[in-house]
Amino acid sequence: MIRKVIIPVILVLIASIAIDIVLQQTIGYVPVELARIKILVLACIYFISFFSQKLRPLSGFLLILLAILTINMLTGFIQTTSFWKSAFNTASFAGNFGSSILLKIIGILPILTILLLIFRSRSEFYLCIGDLKQKASRINWLGIKENQITWGKLAIISGLLISTGTILLTIITVTNVSEIKGIGNWLNYLPLILVLALANSFCEGLIFRSAIMATLKDELPKNQLVLVAALFFGISHFYGAPGGPLGVVMSGLLGWYMCRSMYETKGFVSSLMIHAMQDVVIFSTLFLLGNFAS
Repeated sequence: MIRKVIIPVILVLIASIAIDIVLQQTIGYVPVELARIKILVLACIYFISFFSQKLRPLSGFLLILLAILTINMLTGFIQTTSFWKSAFNTASFAGNFGSSILLKIIGILPILTILLLIFRSRSEFYLCIGDLKQKASRINWLGIKENQITWGKLAIISGLLISTGTILLTIITVTNVSEIKGIGNWLNYLPLILVLALANSFCEGLIFRSAIMATLKDELPKNQLVLVAALFFGISHFYGAPGGPLGVVMSGLLGWYMCRSMYETKGFVSSLMIHAMQDVVIFSTLFLLGNFAS
């Protein structure tokens, strides 16, 4: 069974920014051709999957990874165009984060279309409320006992605790408390921050949890399934806040936890609640430290 997870892990490493990180850290730059090379490699594997008994069950997973890579390349190009730069004032908080998240919203539309074509039903790729009364299975290292608390309650409690931890860690590792200012202005922007946090959480949830888990759920057992999705999510946050190896580990653990909630509730909402609460904290911190124009 362990051998079955090796190929999905390798494919995730190809599709993620893992190779980009290694090259940046070793030779100091990422070749502009790398994205095209990764797309070509995955496209070849996808073609081979139609003729390989071992790879055929992964064809949907490969298609999703190909779509994610292609969309990332296209949205990266869009950001560099004069039209996009002139359309948004990146010196402002709304323009900076709004333009980035708008691209994510545009980018998930092809992913959503592919998932609907593969599964026909939203519930098959977890895009439904799910059973929030479902009790969580045991997670020993977090002190969560078997069938003791529902995911509806656990999502709220853990979301608040994780968000609090994020505040403390960000202050300790990224910022100086004296740099935080503009609390009054932050209150004015709080509704926008909430909308952006929900939108970002939804987009990342669809890409890093729904799409990955849905296309692998018939091939991998629960523990390996959530591990593959968490790996993809963790690596993607290498340049986040906090970033680096610590950011990857923290995001990976958070991704693993949110994937468990999605798997056990068979729905999207519990993980969205956890993710959105943390994004509110992160976006608020970036706003307070960003010296953005109004």
